[in-house]
Amino acid sequence: QAGLIDPPPPPTERLRAVQPEDIALEAQNLLTRAREMEPRVTHMLRRVAESHAGQLAGMDHQLKSVGSLKEKLMQQMALKNKTLEDAVAGVNDALRYSVVLDPQHFTAGLRGVLASLDDQGHVRVKLNNLFAKHRPAFKAVNVTMRSPEGALWEIQFHTPDTFRLKEQFHDLYKHSHALQFQGAPLTDQREVQAPAQDAFRLVPSPPECDDIDDWEEENVPALAMKAAAFKSQPNNRKDAAKFRAGV
Repeated sequence: QAGLIDPPPPPTERLRAVQPEDIALEAQNLLTRAREMEPRVTHMLRRVAESHAGQLAGMDHQLKSVGSLKEKLMQQMALKNKTLEDAVAGVNDALRYSVVLDPQHFTAGLRGVLASLDDQGHVRVKLNNLFAKHRPAFKAVNVTMRSPEGALWEIQFHTPDTFRLKEQFHDLYKHSHALQFQGAPLTDQREVQAPAQDAFRLVPSPPECDDIDDWEEENVPALAMKAAAFKSQPNNRKDAAKFRAGV
């Protein structure tokens, strides 16, 4: 009977069956693929953003570090009970960007950027509008993209104010994730997030931003899993075409 009321084990217990070196290897593979993509994607996205009165920001951090990728994989396995394979397939931000848009033109600019990227074969697979959420500790529109070769990458669309706050609260977010990973009570997690929630509450949503609906393509992890095994090299265009066709 006593066992029925024992607290659940901390999320980290779920990692015991996974070898640390396997996690490290997968993290390195994710970073290698992101590095291969980065020059082409950066050039393309900068040009597209500027054509819609936006600019790239935080360009010192577009590549997630191996350490951060390992942490993300462990969090996905521990908190969402995923296998290592599924966790790898779900990583969308080994390559990530922040696009800053003026609030008055934010919604039109975001839609224009996504349409331009789609024309170049980079398609949206998930969109999360955090401006529309109740008391968020972070505001932006987060969009997961899929490259023509099938690799996932991320854009966060910000206003100048939300990007500034994102940078300001970087350490707070890491602390909050660490508490979640350790299985800390929700009250402790909310207490840590409170300063960010209070700051973002004062930032108004851009006009018409509430019309941007959350959206997700079905079976994204399965697609990403295929892409993880695909070697994204310039001389593999024929293979890339087969991959997109589902062959």
